[in-house]
Amino acid sequence: MSVNNIKRCIKCVLPETFPNISFDDKGVCYFCQEFINSEPIVIEQKRIKELMDSEIEKSRGKGEYDCIVAFSGGKDSTYTLMHLVQNYGLNCLAVTIDNDFISEQAMKNCYAVTEALGVDFLLFKPSSTFMRDMYKTSVVTGGIQSNSAIKRVSAICNSCINLINNYMIKLALLHGAPIVAGGYIGGQLPKNASMINLNLIQREQIKKPLLEKYKSLFGATSTKFFFIHEDLINNYGKSTITIINPMLTVSLSEEEIISAVGKLGWIKPHDTGSNSSNCRLNDLGIAIHHKKHNFHPYEFEVSEQVRYGLMSRDEALRKVTNVPGFSELGYQMEKIGLLSTNI
Repeated sequence: MSVNNIKRCIKCVLPETFPNISFDDKGVCYFCQEFINSEPIVIEQKRIKELMDSEIEKSRGKGEYDCIVAFSGGKDSTYTLMHLVQNYGLNCLAVTIDNDFISEQAMKNCYAVTEALGVDFLLFKPSSTFMRDMYKTSVVTGGIQSNSAIKRVSAICNSCINLINNYMIKLALLHGAPIVAGGYIGGQLPKNASMINLNLIQREQIKKPLLEKYKSLFGATSTKFFFIHEDLINNYGKSTITIINPMLTVSLSEEEIISAVGKLGWIKPHDTGSNSSNCRLNDLGIAIHHKKHNFHPYEFEVSEQVRYGLMSRDEALRKVTNVPGFSELGYQMEKIGLLSTNI
């Protein structure tokens, strides 16, 4: 089915191919109907912000850093870092994972932004061999993607995000930082994930049954990338870390975010596709996801931006109908050792 011939919600852009979607007789999807009947976004954001502000104040000055920021160099994580430093005065450690596909401009942005903000910056580059094998395995097998995650992210990105999240928590334990911040925006996460008090012991106990699956998929090395040793948790001295996503407390369009971070020297890369501002592998994940599931992995995200009035429906439609062709992605496929027969 062509991306241009799919029935879509008349208010947002969610397609008939999206999992468990339904439309009323006017062509309005279930999510838009639910949104109309929910509390206004301003009230919801105020409630989230009050909870987040309280947690930040309780945690301030409790560790070597107040906050570990998952800093991809993209526009959203850059705004998150800027927001926490300038508006909250937090002592942040900005951490970038070099996944072997970061745009050269995005890397320059990482250095320019952290210099402008005067924050400590850590660049971690996992083994290229491991990362490439992880990406290829994620494509071929579906990786560690759950049915819920399929609605929001490609298999390639899902594995990478899980690795990054685990590393951020590890660093928080090592530095005694009580908070880890991500740069996720509306639609990228479930609504109850704006702030999570993460029980570390419980987290690892829940993950134990998955240990063999990770090893079978990604090899024995995967344990250091996806799991945390209990000794590290015990040495931390307490059992919880708070995960926050401050972008869910602000209402900013993409243009407003880019304008704000531009004042720090951030420049938009031109080699990362239309849905990323840091990673050159993102388009391959999109193309594979669309071929496998018949919908764009950013459908839910941009639809929510439309509902919140932060993006026009036309702009959202342009984003989700712009599916990269595999003929344009030879560099990415060759780099991870992916053949067209694997897809």
